[in-house]
Amino acid sequence: MNTKHLLKKLPSCLLGAIFAAGIASTTMVQAIDGNPPGLFELEGNTIDSGAPGTDWGALYGGATPANLITYTGVIADPAPQTIYWKGGSKDINDVPDWWQKDGSVPDKDDITNAYAAAYNNPADVCLTAGGVAVLCSDATAVGDPVHEAGDLIVYFGLDRYANSGDAFAGFWFFQDDVAISGSQFTGQHVGRVGMPGDANYAPGDLLVLVEYPQASGAVPEVKVYEWDPLDLDGDNVANNLDLLITQSNAECDQLGGKLACAISNLQDLAGEPAWPYTPKSGSGLPFESFFEGGINVTQLLGGTPCFSSFLAETRASRSETATLKDFALGGFDVCGADVTKNCEATINQVGDQVDVAFDGTAVNTGGLALYVELEDDQSGSMIDAVCFDVGGDGCDAGDAVPTGLNTLPASKATFTLGAGETVRYEGSYVVTQFDDQTSFTDIVSLKFFEDASDTVPIDTETATATCPPQGTPGIAVFKNCINPNIEDGDTFIADIVGTVSNTGNVKLVNVMLSDTVFSFGDLTVVYDANENGVVDGGELAFSNGGDLAAGEQLAFAAAVSSGTPSHTNTLTASGANFFDDTDTVSDNDTASCTPNLNPDLTIVKVCDDAIGGGTGVQLVVDNGQVVVEVGNIITVSNPGNEDLTNVSISDSDVQTLVKMSGGAGLTCSGNSCTGTMDNGDVVVLKQTYRPDGQNILGALSNPSGVSFKNTASASGTGVLSGTPLGPLTADAICELCACPDCPPEP
Repeated sequence: MNTKHLLKKLPSCLLGAIFAAGIASTTMVQAIDGNPPGLFELEGNTIDSGAPGTDWGALYGGATPANLITYTGVIADPAPQTIYWKGGSKDINDVPDWWQKDGSVPDKDDITNAYAAAYNNPADVCLTAGGVAVLCSDATAVGDPVHEAGDLIVYFGLDRYANSGDAFAGFWFFQDDVAISGSQFTGQHVGRVGMPGDANYAPGDLLVLVEYPQASGAVPEVKVYEWDPLDLDGDNVANNLDLLITQSNAECDQLGGKLACAISNLQDLAGEPAWPYTPKSGSGLPFESFFEGGINVTQLLGGTPCFSSFLAETRASRSETATLKDFALGGFDVCGADVTKNCEATINQVGDQVDVAFDGTAVNTGGLALYVELEDDQSGSMIDAVCFDVGGDGCDAGDAVPTGLNTLPASKATFTLGAGETVRYEGSYVVTQFDDQTSFTDIVSLKFFEDASDTVPIDTETATATCPPQGTPGIAVFKNCINPNIEDGDTFIADIVGTVSNTGNVKLVNVMLSDTVFSFGDLTVVYDANENGVVDGGELAFSNGGDLAAGEQLAFAAAVSSGTPSHTNTLTASGANFFDDTDTVSDNDTASCTPNLNPDLTIVKVCDDAIGGGTGVQLVVDNGQVVVEVGNIITVSNPGNEDLTNVSISDSDVQTLVKMSGGAGLTCSGNSCTGTMDNGDVVVLKQTYRPDGQNILGALSNPSGVSFKNTASASGTGVLSGTPLGPLTADAICELCACPDCPPEP
């Protein structure tokens, strides 16, 4: 509802005599039921009958004529609802003095329904020399307009329960929000300020009294009053009421000559009205059960008030101080505006800022020009443009702007919006701070005023738009195991490398890395500035639980050092949507690798003389006897890439193996050595033996072709692979070598 009363002040060159006299006027002004203006049918029924304009039945059915400003709808007032009571309830008293209750009134004064409609006059209407209404653009038009484009014309009506007597009705048009609270009325009258033509003039509330006698040939009388508690022109006809005009022959006739008119149904109307109605007797609308009328408000008041409420009443008589009977009350917003809003949120490249662009329309839904203030409630919000968007493609250089538009961008747009005008507005703001309560919903408000000098708005309309950013979080893990190798023959080493990438369009917060093998401290994790997937020197370290911008990635690395000849680990990364920490994503990847294991073992056995410096086979004296003693060298090597365990070296005939070099992990006892061998280790063993049962004498007598053979063996197991090696054997055949002085063999 509107709380202010005047929006624009229109000059009226025709009303000086009317306002000066305050009595009946003989000025010939085309009736508001004529054509032009052709806005409404005032012919005493409720249905469209082919005359120019709309009728109540069409409005009730949902018709929205082009020049319609507002329509109350059919305000039902079934008995015994809402009647006046107490002595202060008179038209000469202010609204707070009125009282109401449920109760009964005479049937002829019982209002069943009431209605009103406001129209914006579309064009200047003039008269011909013969007093016929024509558009002022017509060649036959003479004089000044009698109805000016933009004039506020209101139509009103009611139906009553019974037609058994004269009808005395009143129609109040309030500028304040008049309503009922308990037994009393709320709101108050708005009085005239100044006189028509004054710079500060503002009209007061309007009362239209209609008397429709039932005498034969009687015609209605219409009186129009303005609420003027200061009696500024000194001619009030009653307390607070200034009589503007009396139309003594005020029946609407579609011909002209009346500034205000009224009419009743002078015959029964079958099948009417379209809305629920039951008369006391008969059916349809019995004669003189329906009353309607209209006035040109702007021309009568010399200005155009912003009506907010409408009241129809029945009265005891034509007197200004008559007792009031029944009433029907409803809203009647002549001045109004509406605002719509759309918005779109775009996430920035990093994914931690939202740029919101909004637009919408501001519409003057009333019949009067409005001074508008348009503002968005988001911090830092700016109105960037306001225009008449002719092409429907947004405000651009070719679009006109409304009157008085301030310099934009600005936090608030101010301008004048003409009756019925629609403008597009565009604005923007940035959101950088978020929490769980951030809804990305904001409100644009449209305040409208009488003019730029007013500080209290007529009303404020708002529009809400919600546009959460369409953020899609995403995360991807890539993991690899590279450079698998064996170190020191017993340790598997490798490098674990990989990346964690933000694949969504929003920043991820609380990014956590966890691994099935490594703790986070085992990992080197950096922001991969050059996006090469490698941990490079100088790159910023990442702390677990940190943030990862949209499109950004981490590089990580870890070192494997294990006594197990294979490695498998899984790294999992997770994070939460920057805009909604309940929206989480995660991904994982597994790396597996094994080294190329080559366990190996070799054994070589030669006669001692093959090494050099040895005697090979020789004769030695032992306890007075000459015996053969054979000397061998055994070389056992680990040429593989892993250490060997369970190593065993032995000889079939030897009594004692003696380490000459290497074999730090071997322990020798008797004819065998056991223990371990590192990769690359070479052990050299020396051994001698004395063949038992050898025919020494025969050998000495014929040494040619005499040789001695024995076998050494070696075995072991790969320490990492567990691969068994051997037993491997090696033989050495050592020939008996005679002394040089021995005679040749025969």
